[in-house]
Amino acid sequence: MFINYLVTALRAFKQQKQHFLLNIIGLSVGLAAAILVAMFAFNEASYDEQQPHADRVYRIYQYFPSLGMGAPVVNKDVIASFKDMTEIEDIMSLEMVPPGSEFVRDGVGFKLENVLAASSNVADFINIDIVAGELATVLATPNMIALNEQYAIRIFGSTAIIGETLIQGKKRWQVGAVFADLPDNTHFFFQALIKETPANNYYQNNNGYSYIRVAPGTKVNKLASTLEQRYTEVAYNDSEYDSTQLALHPLTSLHLTASSSYEMKMNGSLSTLRICIGLSILLVLLAAFNFINMSIAQSAKRAKEVGVRKALGASKSQIVSQFLVESLLITIIAALIACMLVELLTPTFNQLVDRQLALNYSSALGAAIAFVVLLVGLLAGIYPAMFMSAFSAKRVLSGDMQRGRTAIVVRKSLLVLQAALSVGLIISALLLQQQLAHLQSLPIGFAKEGKLIVSDIDAGDIFYNQNNVLLDRINAINGVKQASVIDISLTGNYNSYRMFTADNGQFSNQTLPFVAAGTNIVSALDLSLIAGRDFSKKMAADWFNKVSDTQATASAILTESLAKQAGYATPEDAIGSVWHTDTGFGQQLTVNVVGVVKDIKVGSVKDAQPATIFICGYTSSWMGRIVINLDLAQLPHVKTQLATILAETLDIYDPKIEMMADNYRALYRNDERATEFVTLFSGLAVFLACVGTFGLASFSVLRRQKEVAVRKVLGASRISIMNLLAKEFLILVLGSVAIAYPLTYWLVGDWLANFNERVDQALWVYLVAALSVAAITWLTVASLAFKAASTRPSLTLRYE
Repeated sequence: MFINYLVTALRAFKQQKQHFLLNIIGLSVGLAAAILVAMFAFNEASYDEQQPHADRVYRIYQYFPSLGMGAPVVNKDVIASFKDMTEIEDIMSLEMVPPGSEFVRDGVGFKLENVLAASSNVADFINIDIVAGELATVLATPNMIALNEQYAIRIFGSTAIIGETLIQGKKRWQVGAVFADLPDNTHFFFQALIKETPANNYYQNNNGYSYIRVAPGTKVNKLASTLEQRYTEVAYNDSEYDSTQLALHPLTSLHLTASSSYEMKMNGSLSTLRICIGLSILLVLLAAFNFINMSIAQSAKRAKEVGVRKALGASKSQIVSQFLVESLLITIIAALIACMLVELLTPTFNQLVDRQLALNYSSALGAAIAFVVLLVGLLAGIYPAMFMSAFSAKRVLSGDMQRGRTAIVVRKSLLVLQAALSVGLIISALLLQQQLAHLQSLPIGFAKEGKLIVSDIDAGDIFYNQNNVLLDRINAINGVKQASVIDISLTGNYNSYRMFTADNGQFSNQTLPFVAAGTNIVSALDLSLIAGRDFSKKMAADWFNKVSDTQATASAILTESLAKQAGYATPEDAIGSVWHTDTGFGQQLTVNVVGVVKDIKVGSVKDAQPATIFICGYTSSWMGRIVINLDLAQLPHVKTQLATILAETLDIYDPKIEMMADNYRALYRNDERATEFVTLFSGLAVFLACVGTFGLASFSVLRRQKEVAVRKVLGASRISIMNLLAKEFLILVLGSVAIAYPLTYWLVGDWLANFNERVDQALWVYLVAALSVAAITWLTVASLAFKAASTRPSLTLRYE
């Protein structure tokens, strides 16, 4: 019987080639898109699940209400003291250490981007595969280092390097272990591990990441509250940060939900993942809608076949089985084509999502794909099968083909849903693109184009001692307009905060972020100076000067909002004022305000932007950056000369040189990725809607051929006939607009609410989406109607 079903199905496919091809195209495109997104979703959801006891591991997150910011870094020594708590099984720390100078072997310098000091139990929290040596020995021995496989091969050309030596400034490191590169699906990221530093009692120093493994059955929220209370008492008692809040962030959700600063590497986005999953489901539904619609539309052609089968004794269940087999066969063929498309498109898709994905058919994802294919085949085929099996043999064979209004209502309802989804996705794509463009075009207080950034330079080389020789050499390069130094990443976050008091009596003990900067910082960054002057090398008093062990001086530049916040009527009134703070070690710092600039925005404009102050020459950070304002036409020459100067003056042979504009684009990568997904899937949704409309329109035109012929005989023009046939579909599009508009407005508005700066949902966007779908629908139907209207009436009316 099953063989008979297959033979009958293949015969039906041959007789209805257009119907078959349209179903295959629609289903294969929808399934291919869904599989690609499923690969991405499975990968994103798998982050850190491979770690030991991952379901009971949490990272400690610290939030400072007075600063309006937080970070996943705490004081490891304070957290280590909580091992006495019965709810905590174990604690692991990864301490950030000053990078220092480059690692040198045989006179060649190598930059290790992320060297962490790990506690001895790191292997109990992270799956680390040891390639050579003993990690435990490294973590127990000073001046030993464990390298990852990639850097071991890069530096030594081999992993058999136990006992080899690396030189870093005045330090000598002995390689004690080599570990395999960490997998991509983990938020952990480091190239080397060393022994953790000895404990000290400077508890306000947030020096690393701390992870705790809780006992089974622990009430995590209650534990977090207890930790917060104990941590605040030890680290911030009687300080301006005594209201610090602590939270426990599940390890397996860090990649998708941790959006804080100081992450080891760029995280994913839960909202992007949800958008992708939702869109992929919509595409499969659109493809299934097409299948149902066209199957019902083609039922008239197969009505006599069903009638004959029933007259010969076929039962309703046999008819249903026949059409379900056809549906499953079409879906399986479409799935095979979809898998081929996936294999072809995976490299391009990997570039879009910035991942290295591959489809493993023997994995859980492969099983999920097989299940979804069978489910789609059954669900998409069950209604057409039930519909056609219900034909009355007597009525069909007597020529009565009417089936009532049910089939018409189903077809039109599904077409309305398709059009509504298309309209909604087009609106979403346009608004997301507008929002992304808006974010990237917002004024940030300085020019990001034409700026070169040299990162990861030891602060001692450019701040603790004013390095005029280095900057003079860089400024002398042909194509360099101005070079200066700064201690923060303008696309990252502030590193340092202090309490400031102004001499006007209106601004006292206010916590502010401060930025350490060098001379000529205004011209190097193209800051908008609105009062006073830039820091100048000619003004010796500008640079940080340690007058004594208890006193220091420097010059400062305020941002416009800070000048207003401090009570100055105009920016000019702030010039010459004196502000006071401390350096953090009992030394009072007096700063003289020499300039006021327009507000700057550090990091993403989605984040709150506090007022800030620039201090010339003073930093509390380990690292600094050189910022270079240059002529982009001279970029290759400048980079070559810059590398030479850094090697000769700072012994940096592997410098990290980046364009600031590129860093800003990376800052909004998750938002850009969501926009790309919506745009891509909108195009696919419109394509699938066109396939469905084409299939139904061809059936409608075929059904009304005689009507068209009669109208032509009576003098109707081609255009009038085309509009007549298209009107039915355009009315359905109007109904879809009524559904799409309110739903899209609500969903897009909810997404835009995540941004402090956002675009309005303009009416023209909604009109463009509706008119686009209407125009595409009219063109699809009109192309078929034109062919019918161009046929000579005699060829149609002579039959019968």
